[in-house]
Amino acid sequence: MEKSRDELEIEKSASGQTKRMKKNKGDTLVEFTKAALLTAVFCILAPHTLYLPFSPVGITLGSFLLYLTGLLLGPRFGFISVLLYLCMGLLGLPVFSGYTAGAGVLFGPTGGFLLGYLPCVAVIGGLVQGAAGGRKGVIRFLVAVVAGTVLLYLAGTVWFMCVYTKGASFGEALAACVVPFLPFDAVKLVLAAVLYQPLLPLKYRTFQK
Repeated sequence: MEKSRDELEIEKSASGQTKRMKKNKGDTLVEFTKAALLTAVFCILAPHTLYLPFSPVGITLGSFLLYLTGLLLGPRFGFISVLLYLCMGLLGLPVFSGYTAGAGVLFGPTGGFLLGYLPCVAVIGGLVQGAAGGRKGVIRFLVAVVAGTVLLYLAGTVWFMCVYTKGASFGEALAACVVPFLPFDAVKLVLAAVLYQPLLPLKYRTFQK
């Protein structure tokens, strides 16, 4: 018995919906895999630290990794990846700067910067979502990185001023936590911009049948 036109349309619609569900599940699995890989990269590279004699804040690759994580994962999975990294450090794995770990580090003098990783990567990921290649894409990425970095600076400085020192002025906190690191962060920003175009295909690599 031949199926009616309506029945065929229903079957076609159901088949298409099943394929879309499989594709979405595959894409989500890929994004979770990327998030896990970038968390591993954080754990390997972020602990390497160069300390300056006049500041408790060290120079790390943390902010540079945030730039790339926001680019590759977007706001949602970028946030998840960084949150996993912070949780691993909180649980005792030596993944924070100087191969340290624990609540004492996460809520210590540099805690504002570590906690600021979360809004920073979310802002960068959100601003570059749907970004394309070319000059406009690079400029958009640079704007996102600068916005995220300013947010990171603000979180770390306010934390240092209000929680750690409890009395330092905003200018003193900036002098200790931000100003000495501006040249280094400028280099990270330029390097991230150089890597934007080569890394962009990875951003859109998703599940394929």
